[in-house]
Amino acid sequence: MARGTRKVSGIVWLRRCIQILCLLLFCYLFLQTAYHPINRPGGPVTLFFDLDPLILVATWLAGAAIPLALFLSVGTLLVTVFLGRWFCGWICPFGTLHQMMTHLRGGPTASRLKRADYSPRQRWKYLILIALLAGTLMGLNLVGWFDPFSLLYRSLTTAVFPAFNSGSHALFAWLYENDPGLGSAKVTKVSEPVYEVLRSHLLDEGRPQYFWGILIGIIFVGILALNLWRHRFWCRYICPLGALLGLAGKNPIIRLKKDETACTHCRACVAVCPSGANPDGPLDKSEAWKPAECLFCWNCEAVCPKQALSFELTVPSRKPS
Repeated sequence: MARGTRKVSGIVWLRRCIQILCLLLFCYLFLQTAYHPINRPGGPVTLFFDLDPLILVATWLAGAAIPLALFLSVGTLLVTVFLGRWFCGWICPFGTLHQMMTHLRGGPTASRLKRADYSPRQRWKYLILIALLAGTLMGLNLVGWFDPFSLLYRSLTTAVFPAFNSGSHALFAWLYENDPGLGSAKVTKVSEPVYEVLRSHLLDEGRPQYFWGILIGIIFVGILALNLWRHRFWCRYICPLGALLGLAGKNPIIRLKKDETACTHCRACVAVCPSGANPDGPLDKSEAWKPAECLFCWNCEAVCPKQALSFELTVPSRKPS
């Protein structure tokens, strides 16, 4: 393996590790809110929301008081202006779930290319962003229904965690009542200590269940399942935060470069692109690489058999190439 490939693979693994750590951090902060009987607003549970510039813009348009911590999202925007839509590809825990679902479906190259290629419908998310901000300005604030952190948190709160909580209690209760095992080796000798640990640190007693939680759970599962049809469907076509960051980072200083003499147009880079950024496109035409869609995952550079692609630090022109 060539030196360049090893270097790129290291970047890909670094990105994956950061994605997993951010997802685990989001789940941990969620549990700090869900498990404790008194939900105190503020503190570390709001970290990801404070990094969300969409919430900042919506709060400002609604004329509400802006919490000081929410100005951290200005930093997210500023970094995006220079480095592109990195937040979606490296930090967002909802995006990580979509990426995981995308990897569940393989298939032949032709099928993967069809799911991965750029589509003009990816402009839908910009129209959704405009509609949401216009509605907020007129007093109809629906941003919370589409913001990825709000959607993920609501789904975990009303559907995923209650289902896990109830299912776990039912499972351990069945194990206790039936006590399956072989001879003197009983499952309860292991399951009961495990149950006590879970009850002390994770599971909740008497958590109320809501009928609408079933509907929210179905919607949440459906959104994730759409990734089996198109790579990172939510991020490409719907996410208003991704649209806002795409607009902010449409002309970054880190840009994709292609050696046209080495490129064989095998389109392996397109097959692994999660966002339809068109890394195989000619850099001087309308079908060119689309920085507003790129998540800077480095997959395209890592998979290129001819090492024809690379990301380089450069001063962009007024019109992105």
